[in-house]
Order: sequence, then structure tokens, then C-alpha cells
Amino acid sequence: MFTHNCLDPHDPFAEREVLVAFTIDASGIRLLAAKDAEGHDILPDLVDAQRDDLRCELAAQHWCLGVDGATAGRLNRPAQAGPGR
Repeated sequence: MFTHNCLDPHDPFAEREVLVAFTIDASGIRLLAAKDAEGHDILPDLVDAQRDDLRCELAAQHWCLGVDGATAGRLNRPAQAGPGR
């Protein structure tokens, strides 16, 4: 299990954060909990779009290879020239 601070999906001004607990499996990032500043798990209250926003924020931090096209062989590697390219 991993944790990472993400923007609070309930905060329209993007000033608060939630501590997101998650795991990484073959299907990508699986959210386990999203605790606000008071320690309440707000994950059950989030709609699918808000959960997707959290996954995108985590994927942008390169927590999960294979999400959004990132793979171990392609992550942060410059393009290579060669035959057929």
C-alpha cells in the first residue's frame, strides 16, 4: 500500500489536500482511502469522476507504470532514431 497527498476533490479552490491510500495492480491504481485533514475517509462520498481525478493525479506522479501509456521501457526515455522511424 502506498500513500500520497492529492488535492481534495471537494475543495473548489484546490487549497486542501487529502491523504490517498492506494495499491497498484495489473489494472492500474486501486484507491483504498482518501482521508481529509480531520482523518475522515471521504472516498465513499466521491463520484466516479472525482475518483478518476485522484487516479490521474497519482499517475502524473509516475506511481503506476502502465497507466496512461507509461511502461518501464518508455518512462522518461528519449525517442530513439533507427530503421523504420
